[in-house]
Amino acid sequence: MDRIIARYVLLRANAYSKVRRQAAGVIPSRYSTILRTARKGGRRLPSPCQPTFRDKYRRVYERPQLRSESLRFRLLTDTINEDLSPSVEDLRAWIEDFLKLSSLKLLEGTDCNEVVRILHNLDRKYRTKRDRKFRKEIQELVELVRQACQSGLIPATSHVALHLLSYYKESSHFDRGLEFWDWLSKKDEAALDPMYVGAAIELLAVYGAGIAYCEDIYERTLAQQRDISSQYYLSPGAILPDRSKAVTIKGTSLGLLQGILSARLFYGKWQRSYLALDTAFMLRPTQIVPRILDLFVYERPIYEALPVFFMYCRGGNAVPKVTLSAILNSLKELTNRAYDHNARTQLVRAMFDVVGAYVGSAGQLDTIHLNIIIGAICITMPSQPVAVHTKDLTPTVIKLFAKLFEHFALHNAPPNTVTFEGIISKAIPLRYPNLAKAASQDMLALGMKPDKSTATDMLKTAALLQDPELLKIAWACIRKSSMFEPGDASDHRSWALLAAAARSCGLETYVEHELQSLTPERFLQAQSAVQSVEDDNGELLRVETLEHKGLNSNQVHAFEDLCAEVSQSLIRMKDSQHGKFRNFLQHPVDEPMILKWPQIAEETWQRKLYEELTSEGHKTSGRALADGFDQTENAIPAISDTGIPFDELRYTNWKTISSLLVQAEVWERRVEASADAAIKEQKALPQQKRTVSTSGAAAIRYPLEMQQFEAYQQDIQSEQARRMSEEDWRNRILKLRDPDYDSFAHTNTASLT
Repeated sequence: MDRIIARYVLLRANAYSKVRRQAAGVIPSRYSTILRTARKGGRRLPSPCQPTFRDKYRRVYERPQLRSESLRFRLLTDTINEDLSPSVEDLRAWIEDFLKLSSLKLLEGTDCNEVVRILHNLDRKYRTKRDRKFRKEIQELVELVRQACQSGLIPATSHVALHLLSYYKESSHFDRGLEFWDWLSKKDEAALDPMYVGAAIELLAVYGAGIAYCEDIYERTLAQQRDISSQYYLSPGAILPDRSKAVTIKGTSLGLLQGILSARLFYGKWQRSYLALDTAFMLRPTQIVPRILDLFVYERPIYEALPVFFMYCRGGNAVPKVTLSAILNSLKELTNRAYDHNARTQLVRAMFDVVGAYVGSAGQLDTIHLNIIIGAICITMPSQPVAVHTKDLTPTVIKLFAKLFEHFALHNAPPNTVTFEGIISKAIPLRYPNLAKAASQDMLALGMKPDKSTATDMLKTAALLQDPELLKIAWACIRKSSMFEPGDASDHRSWALLAAAARSCGLETYVEHELQSLTPERFLQAQSAVQSVEDDNGELLRVETLEHKGLNSNQVHAFEDLCAEVSQSLIRMKDSQHGKFRNFLQHPVDEPMILKWPQIAEETWQRKLYEELTSEGHKTSGRALADGFDQTENAIPAISDTGIPFDELRYTNWKTISSLLVQAEVWERRVEASADAAIKEQKALPQQKRTVSTSGAAAIRYPLEMQQFEAYQQDIQSEQARRMSEEDWRNRILKLRDPDYDSFAHTNTASLT
């Protein structure tokens, strides 16, 4: 433990040198701001905004024999929090110090919160199979903390309960999580904190406790709230006294809404899930936790997850990088399964619409996002025939990729080895050898080392282009590849491939020179591989083209148009400064047209119904509560970081959720029809595998989602062709927004009559 502390002190020496001199070199980093001092009248005074370190931990200073241990514990806490990959021994010593100092009442509630949070984040970070032993150690430490909490050794704060319940859900230790929840609910049943009740509801839902039990806990928690306004505003259809202002009501915990929303999605209650989402966006349109977006990304089809994503971006809500990766991967999979070239190009455009909205809401791009987009572009690239007279698209593609690299690098997402390896592996089957060569040269120029598979593709590229220099570079990469043991360059297939490529380039003497550098034993093995190529009829260098073969003028024009549109999207990305919000009021963002559900209602109908449902005159049982709102006459309406006034933002979100309710009903009917057809034909039902993702979202992947892309397009066309009067549309929305309305029960009853 002393070693890791010393390492931490060394890393922090430059950043906090002045503070460390004032504090004699023993003060933890997170308290460094407390020790800022100012000169006044020849005396050094503490900062007026915060208490001094000595005042805050007076009990430690009154007992000198424990002072060093307390400071040492807090220093180690900072060290582990700085992500220095602590060892198991360091963690055990850290927890032992924590329990010892807690028993002596020398730590605050914030220290307990920090310890449990760090353990939870460590478990989230180490999720691979090789980390299984380390995670087991974390599990034992979490158990020690839980037992200390239940015995009263450490305070059971809301943050401690939240992280423990979330940990047990994500690690699938349901029995211990349920035991802890049972203790919490009995300890103070009349004052359960909504902050951790939401996590408990999600734990119970994943465990399989049933939606009725989860709804009962949600209702009881709402009823126990002392503030009647929090009960009112967390219920469906609550009316805000002023839609242009922010809500500052205490007790309106989105964590509780998140928990019941998760349970409803897990049990297929999509309608009430969207009503809970509507409540969340009506209350805090700019402060929605990322976890709720994860739920829709992992639980609902991509067609429904995208509108929720754009709602997040319009309000300037934080979207994690891993969530953007999941959305882009889903769009890439749709691109791969799309039924024609036009649909594929539109889906690639949709990916840039998603990235543009993400960047405009101050999102931080990553290289993995670049790699996913390049993979999707390669899917849309038509394979080129061998005929020389056809137009070569290689210069267009190279120019496009160069712009991608440039603009993503401006957002701290430069290409890496995986980027170039992906381009090379796709360029060869599509017959773009010059593209593979350009990617190989750029990768080597940037000091990146290709793996054995990529180097082999480079060797094939050299043979296709009859490029001696590229052949030598590719062979050098194969010789140095980590796939080979030292001296194991006499791999039979590698030498045979070298001989075939060298014969194509007219470099037989180069092969002889390479053979001479081997030991006698390996020389014989490699020579036999080289001699076997003499009977080869080109099989070693044969390239299999991808599924979408051929090249026609329509595909060429469509791909060139796609490149032009991508260039325009990149220019808009460049206008959005890295880490800064973009004004979406002046530059609106919207869902891609190929996936956007049609809005058949006129704008006047929607505005009229919105005013009716969100105005005070709608509820006959009472007025909207005014607690938590600025009631001054000259109060300035709130505006989001993206430049959209709250009133307009809430209206746009309301329209989106109304559309999602209609869209989800149509989708669920199609899923039900597919299940009925499978039962009728005596086929197995599609398996729905539930897992727990690294972000904490329990994921149910819809197997029909990718296969029914064409059917979804048909649903869009059917909705566009629908003709409805204002009264019919109004009744349709009112039914879907009624918490007690069951769409499928209504359908079954109607069919029976």
